[in-house]
Parts: sequence; structure tokens; C-alpha cells
Amino acid sequence: MKTSTAYQISFANAFADLYLDKENGEFALDFRRQEVTIYLNSTQYQGLVLLVQQSLEDEQFNEYLNWIKDPLQCDETHVIEVCGPDHMVCMSCAPNCERVKLTFEIGMAIDLAFADFQGLANLIKEAQADLEWRRELLRLNANSITNPDLDQDPDQDQEDGPGGGFAAGAQD
Repeated sequence: MKTSTAYQISFANAFADLYLDKENGEFALDFRRQEVTIYLNSTQYQGLVLLVQQSLEDEQFNEYLNWIKDPLQCDETHVIEVCGPDHMVCMSCAPNCERVKLTFEIGMAIDLAFADFQGLANLIKEAQADLEWRRELLRLNANSITNPDLDQDPDQDQEDGPGGGFAAGAQD
């Protein structure tokens, strides 16, 4: 489900919410079942998109994710790993536990069930296919080229969110 205002675009499903603050060019990824919100800049978000796309192209991972092969029959020590661009975000999957772990360079990791990961992947696909969302990404990319300081601080305070946009209640 998509909602759009003058200040924000958001997509939601049963597993997660994805927000884009149009004014500040910040992303928030809210995992519903874990009650965890991760704040990303444009570069970090694009890293996550590429990682999800790469992981879904991995045939072995897809077979377990979609239960073509029974994950419970997998060897306990088997781990599938995928790293995104510049190790901005990396994924490891323990199929026999039906878990996917995403580790972000911002010092945060989140452990997802297969259903949560599929929900995130579907949310990203829906957002990436949306014309307004793509237009905002192009605008942000153009701004970061003309003003490279916009995407500089990956170690910003993650607890309160970057720039105060989401922390100030912009997602409500």
C-alpha cells in the first residue's frame, strides 16, 4: 500500500514500512514484527536495494526461501552469504533456521524470518517500480552529485534518526 504527501512517500505491507522523507532525502525502514526502525541515507538505501536484488538472484537461496527445497533438511552448518556494494549491507542466511540476517555498516544488524525477508523484498520491488519514488531517487542522486556533502555522514546518530525528519514525527 502506498501513501504520498507533500513531504513523504511510504509503502507498507504486513512485514515492514518503507518511508522516504522528500525534504531531507532520508529513508526509514520500519520492521513491524521486530519493532525496529532503521534510518538510511540514499546511498545506504541503494546498497540495500542492490543486496536484495542480488540475493534473490541466488538460486540456492531462492530455493530455500520459497520452500522449493525444505530448509529444515539443510545441513546445520550451511550458510549462504551475499554482500552488497562496498559491504554497505551484507546478508547471511542459515536455511535450517529459516533466518536471514542483514548487517548494515551503520553498526546495526537485524535478524529476519524468511517471511519477513520476502515482505521486505516485495516492499522494495513495489517502491522501485513506482514512478514517483523513482523520480525522488533521481532528484536525490542529482542533488548528491551537485552537493556531495548531503550523503556524507553514515555514522550519524541512528537512535534519533538523521536530520530530525522522522524523529520529529514525520512518519505519523
